[in-house]
Amino acid sequence: MSTVIDYAAPMMRIENIMKEMHNYLLEKDMAAAHHQALILVVEARVLCNTLVLMQEKEYEHALRQQAPTLQEGI
Repeated sequence: MSTVIDYAAPMMRIENIMKEMHNYLLEKDMAAAHHQALILVVEARVLCNTLVLMQEKEYEHALRQQAPTLQEGI
């Protein structure tokens, strides 16, 4: 079974957080905007880690394509 790595979910959360932060800034609620900025950093790190996992999965797939399986030799 292949696990799907979803990069879209963290990106959508980032977009929503930025929208909320923008609204707080327009309201001049700096404390709430700062809080959203901290959450944004966390979500950006989640996205970065997701991309690393995607890259590793792609690398593993490339290795499997290069190496013939044992069953092919039988």
